[in-house]
Amino acid sequence: MKISARKVRYFRQARAGLVEPFETQEEAARQLAGIQAQILPAAAISLYNRTQGLTYEAFLDQLHKERSLIKMWGQRGTLHLYPSSDWPIVHSALSGRKTWWERKIIQKGGDLKAFHRAIDDIESYLRTHKTITRSELRDSEIELEDFLMSSWGGIFHELTRRGITCHAGTEGNEARFAHREHWLPHLEWAPPAKKDANIDIAKRYFRNYGPSTIRDLAYWRGATLKDTKIWVEAFKDDLVEVEVDGETLLLFEDDLDELRARPPEKESWPTHMLYRFDPHLLAHKDKTWLVPQKHYNQVWRPAGHIEGCVLEHGRLCGTWRYDRTKNGLLVTAYPFTRFSKETKERLEELAPRFATFFGVPFDDLLIKRYEG
Repeated sequence: MKISARKVRYFRQARAGLVEPFETQEEAARQLAGIQAQILPAAAISLYNRTQGLTYEAFLDQLHKERSLIKMWGQRGTLHLYPSSDWPIVHSALSGRKTWWERKIIQKGGDLKAFHRAIDDIESYLRTHKTITRSELRDSEIELEDFLMSSWGGIFHELTRRGITCHAGTEGNEARFAHREHWLPHLEWAPPAKKDANIDIAKRYFRNYGPSTIRDLAYWRGATLKDTKIWVEAFKDDLVEVEVDGETLLLFEDDLDELRARPPEKESWPTHMLYRFDPHLLAHKDKTWLVPQKHYNQVWRPAGHIEGCVLEHGRLCGTWRYDRTKNGLLVTAYPFTRFSKETKERLEELAPRFATFFGVPFDDLLIKRYEG
C-alpha cells in the first residue's frame, strides 16, 4: 500500500505529541520511550512542547521532589528522562551486555573482578549515606581508576545500568546520585525478562515513531539489527507494510486508518520550536523526511550535537538557540533560506513563551543568517 510522505509527516508529528499534547509529562516520556536529557533544559523544553502549562520550576519539582520522572542512562548509552515507573523496564532492557566502561577495563588489562567488588562497595556506601557525588566517592576508601570518575558516566553509568542509582540533582556543577531504595522507596522492583522489556520498548517505538523500519529501530535503540529483528518478530503479525517514496516501512495495522486519513491543509499544522536533541529528530536514521540534505549539517553538528529547530508543515525550516542576557532571554533563529511572513509571526508568538517557561523576562527575538 502506497502512502504519501505528507501523510507520514503528519502522522509522526501527531504521535510525537506535536499536534495534540499529551495529558502529562510522564505520559509523554512513557509513550516516546524516553526524552534525551544530557542537556536538562533541552529535555524540559521537549516536554513543554508536548504538554500544557509546564514551567521549568515545575519540571524540576517533578524530577527531584515528586520524583515522577527519573534521569538515567538509557538507549544509545545517553542520558534520558523516563517515568519513574518505567525504571524496571529500562533496567531490564539494557541488562546483560558489557558496558563501554567494562570493555575499557578489559582493554587496559584491568581486573574486572575488582571493578565488580567496587560496585558492591559503592552500593553498601549508598545504603548508609543514601546519596553520593564523585567528589565524595574520591574521598572514600573505595579504589577506582581515574577514568571511571568520568563526567560522561564512568562508574555511575554502571551503577545505573544495574538498577542501583539514578541522578538526584546537582550541587554546584557536580551531579549527585541516589540509591534507588532511597530515591523511590515505594517503587515495585520486579524487572521483566530482558526480551519482554525490549519487546515492550520496540512496540512503543513503532506506535509513536512509525511507520519505520527495523533498521530505524536499531539506530534509535543503539542495538544490533539481529536483536531488533528478534524483538519485532514477537509482534510481527500486528504490523503491516506501507510503501513511502519507494521504501517499505512498518506500522501497526490498527494505526493504518489514521495514517491513511487526509491531513489538514498545511496552514493548519502546528509550528513548533523544537529544542536540542528533541525526540522527533532522533528516531529515524534517514533525516531527509525532515530536512533537505543540503541543510543537514546546519542541524546535525560535529561531536553529535543537534541544534534546536523550527518545525513548519512537518519539515524543518531553520534552527534556533536561546541565551541569557542582562535583559532576560534572547532567542535567535536562523532560517535555512528565509522564513515566510506566517512563520515569522508564529515565532514572535512562541519565543516569549520560553521566557515565561524559564520564569525570566523576554529580551528579544533575532532572525539572523546562518554562517556555519
